[in-house]
Amino acid sequence: MKQRRTILVMLCLMLVTGVTAKLKLPAVITDHMVIQAGEAVNVWGWADKGQKVTVAIADHRTTVRTAKDGTWRAVLPAMNYGGPYTMTVTTGKESLTVSDILVGEVWVASGQSNMEFRLCSADNAEEATLSAHNSGIRVFTVERTMAKTPQADVVGSWTVSTPETVGDFTAVGYLFARELAKRLNCAVGIINTSWGGTDIETWMSPKAIESFPKYNPLVEEMRTADLDAQAKRWQELKAKFDKAVREECGEREGWYRTDFDKSDWQRLEVPGLWTIDTLAKMDGVVWTTTQFDVPEELTGKEATLYMGMIDDDDVTWINGQRIGETKGFTVKRTYTIPAGVLKAGKNELTVKIIDDHGGGGCYGPRYLYFIRVGSQRIPILKHPWKYRISAVKDLEGFVPDNPNKYPSRLYNAMVAPICRYGIKGVIWYQGENNADRAQEYYRLFPAMISDWREQWKRPEMPFYWVQLANFMKAVDTPAESSWATLRDAQNATLSLPHTGQAVIIDVGEADDVHPKDKQTVANRLSLMALNHEYGMHDVYCDSPQPVRAERTADGNILLTLRNEAETLVCHDRYGYACGFAVAGADGVYRWAKGEVVAPNQVRLTTPKGVVPMTVRYAWGDNPDDANLYNSAGLPTTPFQIKVEPAKVKAEPTKP
Repeated sequence: MKQRRTILVMLCLMLVTGVTAKLKLPAVITDHMVIQAGEAVNVWGWADKGQKVTVAIADHRTTVRTAKDGTWRAVLPAMNYGGPYTMTVTTGKESLTVSDILVGEVWVASGQSNMEFRLCSADNAEEATLSAHNSGIRVFTVERTMAKTPQADVVGSWTVSTPETVGDFTAVGYLFARELAKRLNCAVGIINTSWGGTDIETWMSPKAIESFPKYNPLVEEMRTADLDAQAKRWQELKAKFDKAVREECGEREGWYRTDFDKSDWQRLEVPGLWTIDTLAKMDGVVWTTTQFDVPEELTGKEATLYMGMIDDDDVTWINGQRIGETKGFTVKRTYTIPAGVLKAGKNELTVKIIDDHGGGGCYGPRYLYFIRVGSQRIPILKHPWKYRISAVKDLEGFVPDNPNKYPSRLYNAMVAPICRYGIKGVIWYQGENNADRAQEYYRLFPAMISDWREQWKRPEMPFYWVQLANFMKAVDTPAESSWATLRDAQNATLSLPHTGQAVIIDVGEADDVHPKDKQTVANRLSLMALNHEYGMHDVYCDSPQPVRAERTADGNILLTLRNEAETLVCHDRYGYACGFAVAGADGVYRWAKGEVVAPNQVRLTTPKGVVPMTVRYAWGDNPDDANLYNSAGLPTTPFQIKVEPAKVKAEPTKP
């Protein structure tokens, strides 16, 4: 999850001031925009003070006068699905035209890298791209930038869905829009305001942060910090690193050649983000190499090299011949190997990795790493990998600026400017960055949702989120988990009205924090919207949730869940519900076998000698054995719940 500063964007935003002589609209009100149906239409902008501004669209027209600071705001009546329309905004001497406007459903998509994750890197990207001829789906991508105070505008534009444009769209946002468009038969607009590797605090307004005194010192520090000087210093260091990358010695000295002596290179575990101290604590250029075996009958043919993702960029050689390069840490590598490059016996693969920030290395499941020749596969992980560093990013003690350095910075720059825009609701995918402080999320997350509702002046604005996926290594015995705790905080936030949660503990990847299956994520989000917001009550949308756990007379546990589908289902050949753990007074959790005994109930067999006090389900970073679903195919949410004592039947009263 990366944090790169876009200085150009910040400079552009500096041009927007409270007073401007030129008639101007915000970036989000521009060609190809989607207006939220059924809601009053807000239009705002800037012009000379005291001027009359007339806004017209379809058969609606209104005139307002600018304030002393040159700002103006017009409100037009709600509109029904339709379009395309043209909007005109005029003063006595100036006129603006906004074309190709549709009226439909508008949702904000926000969060960190899993929301930012592009469609071109997702599973089934080719199918989604080829079918993207849908002019009714439009995405407005807010350019990434930060600010000390709430800003007036963003940089961005509305883009119509086509096979040529859709690859850069937020995968979850686009696929969510596609589901809504198909079911509602209307235009759908997505406003994507997301940034990878970000904490929830940076998405909260200054007013919301005031409720958390621990951030007061940071707020004060940000108020007095010379961020422009920091940005300038960062650009100087970045330019120095970019120069070091261009001039690094590896390529100049021919480290990619098969006859270059690599005997003193160090061993490296592949795949996996770098964990050894030498690499984990640095950014820079690292060369990696390995050997692989090719049977003689597979030589002389064109082949394809497949690798997982590489963080961040790479250049790749086979047997000294350059076969490709890719930029981007979420992109699976696929390179064509020309006929004649592979030879019988030992071959050499060399990959130069440019790690610009954060983690680095080749990552993703082992099955992604191979060479295909026709129908034959050649493994490339059979022999050891080795590495050597050719350039190091020297920050000279400087701590680079980033969105998490101070609270509210992304709210100020990427949310505040769009809060006047009419939307139906919000879809949110964030939490990975807060997992190491999961206890704080119990308060931060509901505060953030309430904050956004207040900023949009819609106290019942729908807000749906994605629960953290399964990730990291599964464990054999019950254990504490910061990811499970954060999921529990997300569960607790369901106490807010008009909220919903897409549970995805069945689509994550153990060695990749960015699961590629974004279709399932989008589908589960869309089910909630269709049911709760669009009246499709025959659509099952909510995962089973715990209601109570009771100790039975025989010392076992009867667990009751809220289940809107017909029944509960165990994805197990023997019919057992797995993933449950029970703790007694000692607080030590032990696995417990479950059995579905009613459409909404599971009986748990208590471990011998344990008087059950608490039950956990799917409690772990990667609860890979959790298998309890409802009959609509939705997984039960991970949870923990106290066990109530067995109910004692009252003795009959003597006459």
